[in-house]
Amino acid sequence: MSIKSEMPGRLFPARWNGRLSITVTLATAISLLVLVSVGGVLGVGMWLANKNTLALMSANANQSLANVVDRIERHLLPAEDQARFIAERIESGEFDPQDRATFGRLLTDGLAGVPQIESISFLDPGLMTFFAARYGGGRIELGKVDHSDDPRYRDYLASIPEEPHWVPPYWIERHEGTYFSRVYPVRRDGTFVGAAAATASIRELSSYVRKVGKGGPGTRFVLYGSDRVLAHPLMAEGYPGLSLEKPLPGLEAFRDAVLAAIWREQGRSDLVIALVQGTNGHSVRIGGDDHVFIYRSLDGFGPEPLMVGVWFHVEDVGAEFRRMTIAFIVGLGALVLSVVAAVILGRRIARPIVRFSDAAAKVRELNIGEIGELPGSAFRELDRQARSFNAMLSALRWFELYVPSKIVERLVKRGGMDDTMSSERTITVMFTDIAGFSSVAEHLSAPAVAALVNRHFEIVAGCIESEEGTVDKFIGDSVMAFWGAPDAQPDAAERACRAALAIADGIRAENVQRRAQGEAPLGIRIGIHTGSATVGNIGAPGRINYTIIGDAVNVGQRLEQLGKTLYPEGGETTVLISAATAAELGPDFHPESAGKHPVKGRAGEIDVFRLGA
Repeated sequence: MSIKSEMPGRLFPARWNGRLSITVTLATAISLLVLVSVGGVLGVGMWLANKNTLALMSANANQSLANVVDRIERHLLPAEDQARFIAERIESGEFDPQDRATFGRLLTDGLAGVPQIESISFLDPGLMTFFAARYGGGRIELGKVDHSDDPRYRDYLASIPEEPHWVPPYWIERHEGTYFSRVYPVRRDGTFVGAAAATASIRELSSYVRKVGKGGPGTRFVLYGSDRVLAHPLMAEGYPGLSLEKPLPGLEAFRDAVLAAIWREQGRSDLVIALVQGTNGHSVRIGGDDHVFIYRSLDGFGPEPLMVGVWFHVEDVGAEFRRMTIAFIVGLGALVLSVVAAVILGRRIARPIVRFSDAAAKVRELNIGEIGELPGSAFRELDRQARSFNAMLSALRWFELYVPSKIVERLVKRGGMDDTMSSERTITVMFTDIAGFSSVAEHLSAPAVAALVNRHFEIVAGCIESEEGTVDKFIGDSVMAFWGAPDAQPDAAERACRAALAIADGIRAENVQRRAQGEAPLGIRIGIHTGSATVGNIGAPGRINYTIIGDAVNVGQRLEQLGKTLYPEGGETTVLISAATAAELGPDFHPESAGKHPVKGRAGEIDVFRLGA
């Protein structure tokens, strides 16, 4: 019926007019206060907590790795010390490697003081090795091995460096293990007399790495270079597939799938914690989980640097972050609840004002029937406003019953008093009348007559308004309506005729019910004419009507009355239209000529047509 500019409950009207919503303003103001206060405290707290947590994790990571590096150095450096000690005793002449008994005690005593060393040996130029080795149960035994038939030893002595050095890891078949030796070349009076060596077992080194990491998060490891594993807990009991050609397992196929992916680029990212100089780290996403690697290069233990490190699952060291995350979620939840509460409070405070605004908009659009009474308010001024509005609404509901709301609504939309001034326009007017109403009404009580007429007017007025016509007035059992004012309607004649046909259908349907109830059917006569009329406010200064007057109105009424003369036998519906109206109709209508007939108040005759119903 009308186009609403603002729907109930909206924060903004459909077309913003440049003014702020009180609901939005109150809710935003209170929310901002809560957000600034609570959010500020939460933000500062989380910033400090995050900074402290990162600092703590950084310190723990650096300390953990430093501890592993220190332990590995302490495990391997005694091999350097013992090899140097044996070499210096030989070079000084204090011990003669050929004196097996005395030299054997030197080797045995040296090995007994360093349990992490597997053996101490001396290799002479003839490729004979004299050694003291540790066996099961901690016993130490002396032995010798002739390597004169082993080309590896022959080639090694032929190119042995002059400086002390670590020999790359090598495989010993009879022990089925990989070893790592510190070698000191021995010269006496400038002549090479052999090489002293202290040997560590890779299996023993792996056991030590497992022991170092026991009870702590993550897995410790030592890489030889960047692509082979020197020590790992999985190698503490031996590792399958090793041989002379492959003394160390390769990294890519290593059984620790996490360590095997340490250098993978896919899913790799930098760490957020700070590491000390010389320590590196990164994280890699493996199988949907993030793993952190922290490592440090350790030089001086062979031609390849050792990579000492630890890897761990983020969840293993994420307790601090989880606690911080929980605290953040709780704080954020409290902040969200506070903001929601602020929005609700702002809306509740503004709700009576919004309701009043919505109701006032409906009053402006004359949608009185859609307006409910405003509830009271805890605020005195808003409660007084609600009671005053409800009193006004009660008066408007009575007013709506007596004033054509369509006209008022259209005039309000058009705006300006000039649109209500009387003017001459081309309009289409309709008159309806119940055929034989007097004979029907004389057998009914007054309430029954009122009910009959009201139901009839409901059908007629509904059809007229569905075609955007204006019901001007009810005259007894007759209805006067028009099209073409106050809004121009180029198809006014067609609208009027469609309304007449719809009325005919409505009367037929109503008569079916009346017959079923044992009541007499009703007939209706309709007259329609298109012509010039005076349109505007007509009446006395204290009471006026927006209506139409003139010859066109008279002709329309005479056509309705003419139906009684032309078709005295009656019928449910008789619709007569003038030639002026018929000329405005399109091909969808099929008026039939009813001849030329005189009409009261006009000289001569006019062409009359009957509209099929």
